Amino acid sequence: MPRMTKCRRVCFEPENRIFYPESKNADFIILTVEETEALRLADLENMDQNICADIMNVSRGTFQRILYNARKKTALAITQGKGIKIEGGNYTLSEKKCFCNKSCGKCRHSE
Repeated sequence: MPRMTKCRRVCFEPENRIFYPESKNADFIILTVEETEALRLADLENMDQNICADIMNVSRGTFQRILYNARKKTALAITQGKGIKIEGGNYTLSEKKCFCNKSCGKCRHSE
């Protein structure tokens, strides 16, 4: 029996949750909120995976799996003309907010 999935900590929930390709009849790829957070931390903020894992309250290996899944889904959507929906996941929203979209609670930019 597999272990229960641990809640991942995220700093924000995206306002825009649906992205359409030119063809409105396209299928959708589902990105979870924590996959979106992993993309933001690693690719947008250029943070080290160890720091990202600590921020999201998961192991480095788990963070890496989340990130690779998110990248694969995004690449699939772009190359095959599919839409992207951001929904679901197993996460908790951090109580601290950041001023600059850096990580909350542990970055030099948090409240």
